[in-house]
Amino acid sequence: MSDTTALVVAQAFEECVYRTFGAPSLIRHDRDPRFISEVFQAFAEMMQSRSRATRSYRPQVNGQQERSVKTVKQSVRVYAEDPLQQDWDGIAEKLIFAINNSQDGTRKETPFYLVHGWDAQSTLKAMSSSLKRGSGRQFDALAWRREVNRQQEIALSMSKEYQATEKARRAKEHHETLGRQEKESLPSPTGEVDPNETPPRSLFEPGGRVWLYMERVKPGLTKKLAHRWHGPFRTKKKVEEFAYEPELPNRSGYRFYPVVHVSRLKAVSEFGDRPKVRLAPEVDEESRVDFDEELLLEDSWEPDHPSGEYEVETILDDRTPLSTRTNRAVREFKVKWVGYEEPTWEPAANLSCGGLLYDYLRQKRSDRRLQMAQTADEE
Repeated sequence: MSDTTALVVAQAFEECVYRTFGAPSLIRHDRDPRFISEVFQAFAEMMQSRSRATRSYRPQVNGQQERSVKTVKQSVRVYAEDPLQQDWDGIAEKLIFAINNSQDGTRKETPFYLVHGWDAQSTLKAMSSSLKRGSGRQFDALAWRREVNRQQEIALSMSKEYQATEKARRAKEHHETLGRQEKESLPSPTGEVDPNETPPRSLFEPGGRVWLYMERVKPGLTKKLAHRWHGPFRTKKKVEEFAYEPELPNRSGYRFYPVVHVSRLKAVSEFGDRPKVRLAPEVDEESRVDFDEELLLEDSWEPDHPSGEYEVETILDDRTPLSTRTNRAVREFKVKWVGYEEPTWEPAANLSCGGLLYDYLRQKRSDRRLQMAQTADEE
């Protein structure tokens, strides 16, 4: 299919569609080069058919066809048995017949009936209608097949009755919705405008800056590491309700249809409320605070003991007083040093005994849990 030209596509369309159903009034297709080419456009013009392409990277525009193609792909994937996947064309032809004669969940009818006006004759109906009378096992088989045929006729009649009821209900709801929308769209007879009604506002104003999301990346790059939002660009105009055309000054690096859906656009945050003037004037030497640096206190980080590292024997207790310098809670530990009788209170930054500190905190946590359990038992 990759080497198919626009002329081959036009010939296949003429053989499979035009000869059976006539020229369509509208041809909806994606932006494949074979459909956008001058050959196919001239062919559509000869049939007096409008050719309308979907927007780039927006398969939801033609969602019904995309869903039908997905159903065929899933069915072929289930029944394909060749490891080289070369038997899919023969399977697809039989599956298309099965899909066209299956009940559609939206229209409540088979596609074959909607196109031709009658139901295709299935193998079960053809087999049961050509049976003849017999004896013995043939008679039992004939009775069983007749019962199956009868049950099938009952199911078909019930489904047709249900479909007629469902169509009437949906048609009634549709007409009521259209009538209500038509009344709401009509202007007021007095000419007054509802003050609570807000006029429709455009998502992006012309000339506004937007980011453009690009689905594809250059070959050899990973999508997870590539920049997907490009720009910013200026919005040129609003084409439809949810479609805009951005200004692309250099389109050599961006090869796509310039009209994009709003889901691929994102407004640039301007931050217009940021202050643009200095909140305080320049500080000169005369306005600086005059003080005597010699009267400042000595550095508080200097230790009371001489320089060197001391060995910790054990950790006895801990506390969390407020620091006089920062007015914040600083955790201190009561440490018993090797070779010294009097313990001292030291912050955690002055300790390098990770193992002793870990054992002390774990033991204290266990004692606290045990104390909480005992308190709960007493209550």
